[in-house]
Amino acid sequence: MRPKSHENEPEGVATSFQRPRGTRDYLPEDMRIRRRVTEAFRRVFELYGYGEVLTPAFEHLELLEAKAGPEVREQIYWFVDKGGRKLGLRFELTTPIARVVASRPELPKPVRLYYIAPVWRYEEPQRGRLREFWHAGVELIGSRYVDADAEVVAVMYRALREAGLRSVVIRLSDRGIAEGLADRVGVEPSRRDDFFRAIDKLSKVGEEGVLELLARLGLTREQSELVLTFVTMGGSNEERLDEASRELRSEAALAAVERVRELIELLVDGYGVPEESLEVDFSIVRGLAYYTSLVYEAVVPERADVGSVAGGGRYDNLVRLVGGPELPATGMAIGVERVVETLSEPGEARGDWRRVVIVAPASRELYRDAVRVAELLRSSGVSAQCDVMHRRLRAIMEHADRLRATYVVIVGARELSAGAVTVKDMRSGEQRVVKISELASHLKRALAGS
Repeated sequence: MRPKSHENEPEGVATSFQRPRGTRDYLPEDMRIRRRVTEAFRRVFELYGYGEVLTPAFEHLELLEAKAGPEVREQIYWFVDKGGRKLGLRFELTTPIARVVASRPELPKPVRLYYIAPVWRYEEPQRGRLREFWHAGVELIGSRYVDADAEVVAVMYRALREAGLRSVVIRLSDRGIAEGLADRVGVEPSRRDDFFRAIDKLSKVGEEGVLELLARLGLTREQSELVLTFVTMGGSNEERLDEASRELRSEAALAAVERVRELIELLVDGYGVPEESLEVDFSIVRGLAYYTSLVYEAVVPERADVGSVAGGGRYDNLVRLVGGPELPATGMAIGVERVVETLSEPGEARGDWRRVVIVAPASRELYRDAVRVAELLRSSGVSAQCDVMHRRLRAIMEHADRLRATYVVIVGARELSAGAVTVKDMRSGEQRVVKISELASHLKRALAGS
């Protein structure tokens, strides 16, 4: 049956379709930037010895819901297939990778895996938040030590820097500290996840919003303000950790404070992460219910409008929960779209010159010669395009300018008879005659310097 809105249209009339809400189309100019960013991530991940993994776009719904939390469960795209099975599109890759590791007990530990892949969540589209988006992340499975957490945070920091972000701040905390705070104000175990989510929403709903959420959990105004004062405390990292040690009395909470302290020391003294790039922030709890210990988010302070660009933490129970052995684990994910948006200044028009060469015949009779020149360049690793529209030379030059191609190689009869072509720099307008035998090396040098 045809959709009702089109039922009166004559047969054969094309329907104009829009892309689904919360999605984007990426044209070549967008993809060049995205690929540059993801290739930077890939370089860093592999420098640290992580191997790439790819899981199915859809999983059994029961797996995805295992430790997602009620809010995230509502965001899962799910369906019933023709065999009656409930399946869902993955909303992150940590759970699918935990499934992979659970099913492959023979993998040497620790397991280091990375991914760059799309995920889906049904949430309200807004700036920095789409329904289809890409995650680039790593999972380190098999180590219970802070050393593993430090490595993952260092990978995250270095990957963001390698992609071009210059002022990355990583906000750190530990779920054990939030547990200690819940103990302090008497939150029942059955309401803990709601308590954590309320705290984690501070940057989104503000202080009054958090107070309202805490009141719904049954906390008094005094208790709610105590919580808010704790998670927004000022001072240096050391002062905040010292204050947390004084305020939270349980052994588990004190151990959590020491984990954060150890993590910072390892990052600064071992990995060379600047101390000013690390900030203890007790409002960081992370929304997914599988986190068990250290948690963190990365932000770019100058682009607060984008939100966090990456985040992660420790999830020591997830592999067991999905059918595997007891395996401690830690990992992080970077939001590719958020990084790309952060790299683009608000309102900036993208107009970089493309590192592509247009090969233009001076006349139609020279087209096959132009194709041979283009093939010669491609064989040498130089990206080249030939006109396939039967345009005149002037029209080809105008097209090259619209494409913002860096160079045009003009194949003319006189130059060709001397074994040469004319190379025009489209930025400066400068032209020079170059021997065909030297053309590829000439363009490689020119493109490398552009």
